[in-house]
Amino acid sequence: MPPRPFVNDALWRCLCPGFPTAPSCSAIPRVAPALRRCPPKCSSTQQRRASNQSMAASPYGDDFFSHAKAPSFGSGDIATIPRVRNSDNKIPLVRLSTYLLYEHLRDAGARGKHDEALSICRVLVKDRGEAPNKEMYNAILHSFVSAVNGTAGKVRKVLDEMGFWAEGSSGNGGQAKIDLDARGCECVLEALAVHPDYLLRTEIIEYMKSRWLPLSPRGQNFVVAGMLRERNFEQALDMLEDMIGKQVRVESWLLDEAMWILLEYGEVEEAFHVLSLKDQLQRGVNGTGSAKLSSALWGALLDHGARRQLYESTKTVWTIQVQPGYLKPATGACLSVLAVAARHGDVQLATDVFRVLTERETVFTTHHYELLVETYLNANDLSAALSVLLIMFDTNIRIDAGTCHPLFWYLQKEIPGEPSRPIAALNILQDFETSGRKVPTAAINACIQASIALKRFEEAIEIYKVLHTVSHTGPDTQTFNILFQGCRISRRKEVAMFLANEMIQLGLRPDRMTYDRLIGVCLDCDSLEDALQYYEEMRLTPVKSGSKTMMQPRRRTWEGLMERCVKKNDERAVALLKDYKQHEPLPRPGIEKKIRARFEERQLEDQPADALAALETEKQGLGEGASVEVTAAQSAFNGGQWAAEGAGQR
Repeated sequence: MPPRPFVNDALWRCLCPGFPTAPSCSAIPRVAPALRRCPPKCSSTQQRRASNQSMAASPYGDDFFSHAKAPSFGSGDIATIPRVRNSDNKIPLVRLSTYLLYEHLRDAGARGKHDEALSICRVLVKDRGEAPNKEMYNAILHSFVSAVNGTAGKVRKVLDEMGFWAEGSSGNGGQAKIDLDARGCECVLEALAVHPDYLLRTEIIEYMKSRWLPLSPRGQNFVVAGMLRERNFEQALDMLEDMIGKQVRVESWLLDEAMWILLEYGEVEEAFHVLSLKDQLQRGVNGTGSAKLSSALWGALLDHGARRQLYESTKTVWTIQVQPGYLKPATGACLSVLAVAARHGDVQLATDVFRVLTERETVFTTHHYELLVETYLNANDLSAALSVLLIMFDTNIRIDAGTCHPLFWYLQKEIPGEPSRPIAALNILQDFETSGRKVPTAAINACIQASIALKRFEEAIEIYKVLHTVSHTGPDTQTFNILFQGCRISRRKEVAMFLANEMIQLGLRPDRMTYDRLIGVCLDCDSLEDALQYYEEMRLTPVKSGSKTMMQPRRRTWEGLMERCVKKNDERAVALLKDYKQHEPLPRPGIEKKIRARFEERQLEDQPADALAALETEKQGLGEGASVEVTAAQSAFNGGQWAAEGAGQR
């Protein structure tokens, strides 16, 4: 008895993919199906009549997928269908079997090829006499995943054509209702993950619940993706965590998309939370290892984490990606990471950032070294921080008060039971000077400023006395400005006069802050005449050498001078007010009111522009007031070179 033949159909090919296919199955028919062929002797008129009769046999007629109420995603008839070819044998789709056309239809919908899916549907309906069914509509719904051709409105239009919202057995226009099955719902959810529509997605989920259709893990991934697109981050993350807790498969692309979207909208902490979830899933699958992301996503996480000053997250990304050499961050990201390391005192991280920058031959500037100094200070390594300052000085990088500002903030923090930090810093600088290294004056100025901030004026004076032996450049104008501030706080006018005289002997040019603080010292020590003399000299001194703009005190100092003149019943307050109003468009109302109340109104109107000098001359000529004691420092300031230069330029 001959062996029983077997049928090499689709089920057999699925169960036994390695079995050689039969020639009848592998060979693609090169002719149209027999049902559509006319006898050879039929004329063209008879062929056209037979085709029309076959089309009329369809209950949907010739208008399907092109009539007004159907989704009009294309136009034309079979004659204008694009000749899409099979990728294997380059055969037009119109010559394939019905079974293969359905296969191509599902593939075109999955790839988002809407035009191709619509063309295949027209072939099936008009050429093969197939009635519109769920397979066709599911493929069209699936094709809306295309970012170009798909929209949520088109999805609604197709669902309306299927009669999704219609009650009973008929849809719009009397057309038979086509039920949406589980696969169709999943196709809609996938399209809504690209084109989010919260209301439509809710209706689909409620429809699935009413029909007892299960939401597959793939569909849950699409629901989360749609929530992320709609910026419903809390709901999306809650559902994501619930899926992980129930051990539902979470696609890798969903986690990557979640991180990108969260980073885009500034939810950096939540993005790193998703990264931890992905790392947890990866460890659960493989037992070891970390999350696998693209280099672009790792770089974005590092950049955003460093900008947000997220220390743990930034260090984690740097350790597992940058240190092994997998990721090469940009220079801006390296600066942000260096700022994170400086804030938290992570010397190892800061040193590794410098390693990366050195490999790309970056020219280090003040910004890099300042962050490194702050890193060592936050790590409580004062010697290393001062050593970095000396390295900057040796490489001819300018060091000023701003560069040493982190050092000042560190030195002024007084801890009970700990020795004086300014003195400790001075001792370290002395050791550096003994070993032959150059010490910048700005570093010693920071020590003096910290002592004054701690209200240790005598300690600041002691540091100033040894400044000449530590720094070969000697004190500068900023040094004396800091000391004048200490004299004002301690009300030590005699020390201020001594320092002013020494400043003249060193040939240092006073600036606006020097005069302003000397005026403040005199006012706090109730020396109005000396304060006015410094004010007059300040108004005769140019801001810069060769400039026509003269110095002027700060607003509070100006107001303090006028208030003291009013209190002393000194008419020079009128001239001060006029000069003050020329530079301050909105003076404090209380000052002007006090001066008007104390002096006559005519004095405010008739006073000459140089009233201050005129009143002073008149007062000296009439012998009013006692003789003013002028120290050697004041004589040097008032009759010195700066006042003469200022008067000549004016």
